[in-house]
Amino acid sequence: MKIFDTLHKFVQDNHYVDVEDKLDIFICSIGAHIFNALNKCSRCDFDPDSPLINYEEGDYAIEACPLRHPNMPFYTPMAQLPDTRIHILIRGNKGSGKSVLINLFLAERTGLLYYQNADFGEGFRTMLAPNSITEAGMFGSVDEEGEIVGRPLAREMCGGFLGFEEFSSMSDAAKKDHSLDMKNQLLTSLDNGRVQKAMRSGWVRYTTRYTVWAGTQPARFELDSGLDRRFFIIDIQMTPEKERLFKQAQHRQANTSPEMRLDIANRTIAIRTWFRQRMEQAVAKPPTGIIFDDDLAEWIDRPDVRSFEADLFRRLAIGYAMMQENYEGGGPLIVKLDEKLRAILNQSLDMRRRVMDADLELIRSTFWMKDLPKSQLVKEISRMITNGDYQMAKVWIEENLEGRAWYSEYTPTKTGRGRKGVTCRFGNPAEPVKTQKWGENNEQN
Repeated sequence: MKIFDTLHKFVQDNHYVDVEDKLDIFICSIGAHIFNALNKCSRCDFDPDSPLINYEEGDYAIEACPLRHPNMPFYTPMAQLPDTRIHILIRGNKGSGKSVLINLFLAERTGLLYYQNADFGEGFRTMLAPNSITEAGMFGSVDEEGEIVGRPLAREMCGGFLGFEEFSSMSDAAKKDHSLDMKNQLLTSLDNGRVQKAMRSGWVRYTTRYTVWAGTQPARFELDSGLDRRFFIIDIQMTPEKERLFKQAQHRQANTSPEMRLDIANRTIAIRTWFRQRMEQAVAKPPTGIIFDDDLAEWIDRPDVRSFEADLFRRLAIGYAMMQENYEGGGPLIVKLDEKLRAILNQSLDMRRRVMDADLELIRSTFWMKDLPKSQLVKEISRMITNGDYQMAKVWIEENLEGRAWYSEYTPTKTGRGRKGVTCRFGNPAEPVKTQKWGENNEQN
């Protein structure tokens, strides 16, 4: 099955609107998720056969996980074990269809990745997360005896896909006293899977490999420094024309004939089966390595791809290669930049620049052709972008302003006592103006 073409035809026949440039990213995310498991899941914190698991002490185990295997890692750049999961954040206004994409794959009973017997080792584990969650509910806490209490989602969903219809539930929880550690735990669990908390009564410590797909509204779009490196950004724009198309699509969906409904149900089963079989094929016969072609390296080297974004697009290419029609395994995974992958990369880069550069343009236009002390700039960015976080404002300057042709920093020459502060200049760089001593070269004196 050519899964990219098949899924596009599936959504067209179901009258989905404005998903053509977004659907492929979800398919690549599934492929990257499988690849990550092939490379890392030989080390499992929840293997019931592991000597480290002690049922008498209440240790948690996932009895049947189809991703668990005994194979050694094969992708180890810089002698490290990288994470290749692609977490997706969809930004769009109310009614723009953010939840539609997540539900297409994860909705209970009807989702293309949903398996009723997932807990028994059939297919992927999937869940739509609750609308309200605490840090303890997401990552866990311990009782007085030092045992992890409840069923924290990050542990429960290891190897699965977790969907948030509104990601602000996570950022809102991080502002409350009981969940102040939410952001830090989220960063590490999305990056390398590690959850580690030292508490008064004991440790919360495990490694999880879940993939997050989430939606958020523009007014609630908050990506602290670090989260933007973990998420692939999808932007959904609303227009009056799209509103009209949504209403027309709803009419067609409501009038679908019984014959077409049966056909769609059968195709849903076929697509779901293909995803499961691709996972099983890859686990049974994983790659022995990976080779990226020079054309992909050239695309990633383009100037509008930031250095910290390069790995995100490399992961997308890995996921694309894993989801091709013919999978062989047993040899190196060849990641080639064909025309379809080039189109996916270009479309996804356009969406990311549109979202991620909005704050940059705000700062650029606000202070254009102005000089101001760096301490003042940090305060302004803290107020306008990082929600009062002074340290994050400093990091934002380093990651977004430094190196721009229209931004420069210099220390003005001045006399007198006191510290010589750094001045930030927005506009064409020029030689800094030296401050004269009183009376120097002054003809009036």
